[in-house]
Amino acid sequence: MRLLRVLKKEEFREIKEGITANRYLIKDADTKYKLNPDVTTPGVEYYIDDYNKGNFPFLPKPYKYLSLAVGYAKERDTAIVEVIGYSFKPNMIRANLYAFWQIVYHIGNVVEVKRAPKKHV
Repeated sequence: MRLLRVLKKEEFREIKEGITANRYLIKDADTKYKLNPDVTTPGVEYYIDDYNKGNFPFLPKPYKYLSLAVGYAKERDTAIVEVIGYSFKPNMIRANLYAFWQIVYHIGNVVEVKRAPKKHV
């Protein structure tokens, strides 16, 4: 399995308004997503693409495990891996105001591996 031969130590996921932000960020009734009090100012409105001096303004959901897969086929190798931490990475920074953000999950141990059935020719 390619995943195990070169086991990643980091897994990157893009954060976009809507589907992926809802998947990776803690929801909040007042501000839509829960603000990180260490890097935000009370009363200021923040958006998913705010650069915020290089500090992502929202808090991630506290995932303990991630499911990783090789390729897009229906039958494929998969693994469950431990999440030991996270960070945020800004990309394509515009005028020090906007950025495309990624959450970077720091990977620990492999918990489970499922191999796809081999195809017979």
